[in-house]
Amino acid sequence: MKLSAVAGRYARAFLNVAIENEKEDEYLRFLDFVCNVYESNRDLFDNPVVKPEKKVALIKSVLEEFGEEMDEFQERFLILLFERKRQKLLRNIRELFEYEKILSEQKVPADLKIAHVPIEEELILLRKFIRKYALRDPVFKTIVDESLIAGAVVEFEGFRLDTTVQGRLKRLSQETLKRGEMS
Repeated sequence: MKLSAVAGRYARAFLNVAIENEKEDEYLRFLDFVCNVYESNRDLFDNPVVKPEKKVALIKSVLEEFGEEMDEFQERFLILLFERKRQKLLRNIRELFEYEKILSEQKVPADLKIAHVPIEEELILLRKFIRKYALRDPVFKTIVDESLIAGAVVEFEGFRLDTTVQGRLKRLSQETLKRGEMS
């Protein structure tokens, strides 16, 4: 996924408002909801004939059907996005909002790709490992990939730990090739 600098500015501004109002989790859920509504009705929301206020009113009515409300900051944020035709950045804004939220909590975002749903013991070991190097608690974004067979790949702050069978085989073949070159 390509993240845009423009999306980053929107995400940080929206997060600043969320932090000021102590509603970070609520605003993240709001962005999730808006992304889903937008992605399922892209033709309508990308239609230049429909006014931004009408688009926001539609999202507001869908929110209300689910028993949720939109505050004035959320409404102004969406109107601004639609007026400036930045709605296609919604998913990027949501991802960057979550990333910045984790950093604002003095934690480290960590991507975990694993062959199965991780058990608590594995998560505890991974947390200890990451704390040792990053000096902060990790927040995992977990992806289950059964093609890995066994093991996991953890990425955080530019560091990559690969304990998968595929990773081990790759390292073994590289070491074998190096030894062959030295002979």
